[in-house]
Amino acid sequence: MSRKAGPLLLLALLCACSPAYVAQAAAGHAGLLWRRRSIAKTVADPATPPELKRELQLALDVRRFAFENLHFTRSSVYETWTPVPGPAVTWLASASARTKLEPYLFHFPLVGSFPYKGYFRKSRARAEAARLEARGLDAVVFGASAYRTPLPIADPLPETLLRENDGELAETLIHELMHGTVYFRGQTDFDEAMAVWAGARGAEQFLTRRYGAGSLQMKEWTDGKALDAKYDAFYAELRARLNALYEGPGSDADKLSRREAVFDWGRAQAKARGLSVPPKLNNAVVLAHDLYAPDPAPFDALFAAQGGDWTRTVAALKALNRRDPMAALRAAVPAR
Repeated sequence: MSRKAGPLLLLALLCACSPAYVAQAAAGHAGLLWRRRSIAKTVADPATPPELKRELQLALDVRRFAFENLHFTRSSVYETWTPVPGPAVTWLASASARTKLEPYLFHFPLVGSFPYKGYFRKSRARAEAARLEARGLDAVVFGASAYRTPLPIADPLPETLLRENDGELAETLIHELMHGTVYFRGQTDFDEAMAVWAGARGAEQFLTRRYGAGSLQMKEWTDGKALDAKYDAFYAELRARLNALYEGPGSDADKLSRREAVFDWGRAQAKARGLSVPPKLNNAVVLAHDLYAPDPAPFDALFAAQGGDWTRTVAALKALNRRDPMAALRAAVPAR
């Protein structure tokens, strides 16, 4: 994934049908809970390294900002933190049809369907991807810097988030806290679009208030957003070329053969633009990017219509039709 701030994922980790999957999810999550530590106590401990103390205090300040200034639902999420070795706290396997840009959905009891399945070991996520490919699907594995569970026990802050810059940390935490404020069951695309928008809008406000619009912290974050925009443009072009192929004439076998030229074009374009993409480009890679690169315009329009007031905006989002919240949102705001 191109975005430095790893995807915040509402994972149905403990609600799957497979006993083996439940066992690995329970063990992995229990390990995080077992190692968790109080953020407040860690910050107050004189033995805590200064940089770790600064990062944890920043996380507390972002939480407070989200609750007090953005009026998100208060919770005990991220009052604790947990050490995490490696670059990701969990690994996601995602898949797609091979001759159309259509995600494969994993169905979980009680919480609905999701276009990904999470594992605490990368090897297990890769094994899941191999199983999906054996069924004739495209697949991809990518890491997440944090995740959510549908459990009453508050999730700890993974150490992976503390490796991000101040703006990315703020964006990711606000994204996550938005999931805990407004949630539409079975509407993953909308939920992620909403949280991505809230994370970016909220982080901008937090950085402006804390450091100033012209600060180095703001520049570092906006430089990252500019890079995100380059990836968004690249994947939009790749998606358009793939859709033109898949929706055009020809058999599935013909399209599978011809799409390799499109992916060759994609790899060449990425190299020319200085972008890093997986060597094995496929439909699943494109859709995994798209999930975290939504159009912010409808949410910006709603925010403007509510006078830039977060309380009113959150209330308006909660009031959307739960069967198709995106259609309801577009109908509720003026076209631009």
